[in-house]
Amino acid sequence: MLKIFERWHERKRIYYYRFILFFSFFGTSSLLIALSKRKETPIIWNKIFRFFNPEIKYSKFRIDGDLSAAILLILILSLIMGVYLYLFERKFIDNCRDMAATSAIIALNLLLIKFLLPIPTYAVPAFVGVILISLLIDVRVSIIFNVILSIVTLLIVGMNNLSFALHLFVTGSLCAIVSHSINNRLQFISHGFLASLISSLFVLSTELVFKMNEAEVLTTSANSFIGTALSFIIAYGTLPVWEYLFDFTTPIRLMELSNPNHPLLKRLLLEAPGTYHHSLIVGNLAEIACEAVGGNYLLARIGAYYHDIGKLKRPFYFKENQIIEEDPHNRITPTLSALIIISHTKDGVEIGKEYRLPRQVLDIIKQHHGTTKVAFFYGKALSQNQQVSEEKFRYDGPIPQSKEAAIVMLADSVEAAVRALSSPTPQMIEATIRNVIQEKLLDGQLNNSDLTFKELEIILENFIKVLTGVFHKRVSYNIFEDSSNKSDEVMVRSENIHSKSAR
Repeated sequence: MLKIFERWHERKRIYYYRFILFFSFFGTSSLLIALSKRKETPIIWNKIFRFFNPEIKYSKFRIDGDLSAAILLILILSLIMGVYLYLFERKFIDNCRDMAATSAIIALNLLLIKFLLPIPTYAVPAFVGVILISLLIDVRVSIIFNVILSIVTLLIVGMNNLSFALHLFVTGSLCAIVSHSINNRLQFISHGFLASLISSLFVLSTELVFKMNEAEVLTTSANSFIGTALSFIIAYGTLPVWEYLFDFTTPIRLMELSNPNHPLLKRLLLEAPGTYHHSLIVGNLAEIACEAVGGNYLLARIGAYYHDIGKLKRPFYFKENQIIEEDPHNRITPTLSALIIISHTKDGVEIGKEYRLPRQVLDIIKQHHGTTKVAFFYGKALSQNQQVSEEKFRYDGPIPQSKEAAIVMLADSVEAAVRALSSPTPQMIEATIRNVIQEKLLDGQLNNSDLTFKELEIILENFIKVLTGVFHKRVSYNIFEDSSNKSDEVMVRSENIHSKSAR
């Protein structure tokens, strides 16, 4: 009964945010189109009050004609957009955060266009919203919103210029496409310059094709360059705000988290060096495997870097950080040892929240052990004839909910298992990796990860390739034997020299 109520509450919340998305687009568009038909521009509140006053006389605007037609057009656009999103972008319209962020971006983008209209039309930064939606959510969602926003922008600006309409459609789609591949701050400059240059050349060609005023061709082309560049500059400046407000995990934010100088990584290196180096190898494994199966390899790598930060709370209870021979687990019960080991996922989430790690990275920290059993301490408790429940020796979970979390789980487990081998050979490494993956599969830890058997085989092959290279055999240099031989040789030579001098 409780689960049914929770599902109903979640659906109700989704419908609420769908209404907000529709109302923000429809309401903001209708209001700004109506205001754009006015000659005078009083303060915004005065405009709103006058908009709802039926006695006001609009210049070049008839309430019973133009306004009704504009509202009908926006309503049709809203319905088309809604049907498209429902049929092809269900993931988007089932995500409350994405819909809330899109609603705010659309409203602010339209307001920006409206109140920057005193500048030349082509120089208006009309593509800020398109760039942000592509960066934060998805390029396909961004392109469909660009089509709708282009029509609304035409109505707000009040131009019937075919060249300007094509500019909005083509340049907006171009901005969405190039923004999707931005992975660092420097690419904002290169991609933004490229899009601005193509935009100006496109406007120049359309102006010449449609035989526009030749005296204004270069000016219009330059203005389109400025407008597109301004769109990227504003998007760049406001991106951290959107990341912070709605907790988005963009490639740019992930690249910043990969910096070794990040305070949390530096703390991990100093306080738990064994865990730090283990996390680096797990990160390499996860990245290569995730890229091979088409997952978000950057998220997998960063998630692996931070997956064990919970060990910072009690670093010496974990084998890789024990610099003394005495194991602290020998002084406590197996049940307490298991509790300490299990709690590092919960501690990791708490530490991650303190350092404001993205939600997706926190999910990997929480899920990277799933509900697996701490087998060593469970077996130790049974050997001591303790009456224990297996559930107390299992992690709290949940099991991995994404490919990235599942791959980090597998990479973490196989790295630890292979490192524990006394004399690893390629055959032993392959057998160990197969056993670990099969164990996770049979235990149901991969049920919600969307990984297929074919993808698991690809992951296996990549793990073998990397770990065989890491744990290969090394040549013995026989340092002590060589040094002793050399010392004997030196002694003989010195005795010969002394004997010759005595003669």
